[in-house]
Amino acid sequence: MKISKKSMADSTGDNELTYRHLKLRHLRLLQLLETEGSITGAAKAMHLTQSATSAMLKELESIFGIQMVERGARGVVLTKAARVALRRFSIALTEIKSAHDEAVLAQTHKRLRLRVGALTLTMLDLVPQALSILLSRTSDIQVDITEGTVNGLADALLRGELDCVLGRISPTWSKWEEEQTEKMNLFDEPRCLVCRAGHALASRRSAGLATLAAHQWVLPPIQSSTRLAFNELFLAKGLMPPIPVVESQAAHSNMDIVAATHLLGIAPLALARRHIAMGRLHRLAPSVDLTGFPVSMIWRRVNGSDPALVKFREALVLASRSRGKMPSVG
Repeated sequence: MKISKKSMADSTGDNELTYRHLKLRHLRLLQLLETEGSITGAAKAMHLTQSATSAMLKELESIFGIQMVERGARGVVLTKAARVALRRFSIALTEIKSAHDEAVLAQTHKRLRLRVGALTLTMLDLVPQALSILLSRTSDIQVDITEGTVNGLADALLRGELDCVLGRISPTWSKWEEEQTEKMNLFDEPRCLVCRAGHALASRRSAGLATLAAHQWVLPPIQSSTRLAFNELFLAKGLMPPIPVVESQAAHSNMDIVAATHLLGIAPLALARRHIAMGRLHRLAPSVDLTGFPVSMIWRRVNGSDPALVKFREALVLASRSRGKMPSVG
């Protein structure tokens, strides 16, 4: 169907008028319909009558011009179009809550708030160095730090619960999700294989993969990038990767387990280095090279010019340079 320029302009104007009727309660309603699975449950959560909630749903469907729910014997489920809308609504609601929290903070402390998600390895050197630089330059930013996994932090970023993440793009992200973000590559963190001090392998100059495969291991979960890199070491040489005796996502604890047992382990060098320096662990020299772990600062594209984010990004650049790496935006 061909649309004239006039009709396109009229359509845009109509949309602007329609969206004036969109209210926060509409956004909250869709969120509750997803979690409660019924209009009755959503009505109870919003302290409204069922008829008032149904009327509000009709308003929302009229504003967007799409069907939001499908009704069944067990209640309601969101349509595909509604789920797409809910993704955006959830971010909007989170941002509104953050705006309220920051407004209260500014009224009492006059500080900007920055919510940072960080992998454990970035908390060892990078984040402390960046914070040192940031605090020497400004006193008007409050930094809230959340440690987590690659996927957990990436999802929190997309939901609007974090302003930036120090880690890497989630391997489960779709192209659309990647397009919502920007990133600055900071450095590649080397990985290393370790054993406890006094282990039989500690006296060897190098260890072949067949020898390593015959030993027992503590490893991160199979879906982690470190575990995938570990398995690829052996698969590339036609060997079956070792099945771990202990599987644990806690990188710090894994190093303690290696230090206390005969098990071998793999970890970012920044994490293992401290244990090696204390004489608790020994760094093994495998016959092949391990791939590094790419560390980036990732933020949502729409928040790229946030003052607190910009200042923290500048501090991270300087902290990365002190490690001998030149960050690059990608």
